Amino acid sequence: MPDSLASEAAVAHATADPDVSIVVPVYNEVDNLSELVERIEQAMRPSGRAFELIAVDDGSGDDSAATLAELAADRPWLRPVLLARNYGQSSALQAGFDRVRGRYVVTLDADLQNDPLDIPAMLERLDRDDGIDMISGWRQQRQDKALSRRLPSAIANRLISRSTGVHLHDYGCALKAYRREIIDRIRLYGELHRFIPSLARDAGARIAEMPVRHHPRTRGYRSTASTAPFA
Repeated sequence: MPDSLASEAAVAHATADPDVSIVVPVYNEVDNLSELVERIEQAMRPSGRAFELIAVDDGSGDDSAATLAELAADRPWLRPVLLARNYGQSSALQAGFDRVRGRYVVTLDADLQNDPLDIPAMLERLDRDDGIDMISGWRQQRQDKALSRRLPSAIANRLISRSTGVHLHDYGCALKAYRREIIDRIRLYGELHRFIPSLARDAGARIAEMPVRHHPRTRGYRSTASTAPFA
């Protein structure tokens, strides 16, 4: 993402040489941001790993950008990226990927349905298994109430697995962990965030799945209805 399309909130003392970069696209999630940042800190501090949280505001129409700037004021590891308008999830993720500094990269959603407590286990698996370059979360116990979300998602997972040759149970899970070199080899635009595992495979990644927690959405709303079958 060109710098002309984004501005980063100033951080006086940025975390040096983080081990882990966590990238979160944000769109109209003002009600969730304080708890999200707190949960990520609570998950990462006990691990002893230096980390950064790159929160990419994708042109939100609420106060998400201002809230991120406030939260970053006393959190040097929080790096807001403020896009000039709404570009979509793929572009928001790429804007975050362009700025990562860690040797591991983790992605998750801002709606509190993914659980940051799963992140340390993913990183530990990457540490101990040199034969894995990417771990994709698998929401075995999904908390979506509507069958209209779960059934289309299951069908989409089968279709994408068959068409790409990358067989996963849960393409729609945003919680994923990567070795940095894989992220450096892929570029996202349009709707390519739906096919990141396939892009990672083409970039040489060896992929594994890991069961992860899933929580119901309690605040905010799902802003892009067209993503429902894949979420």
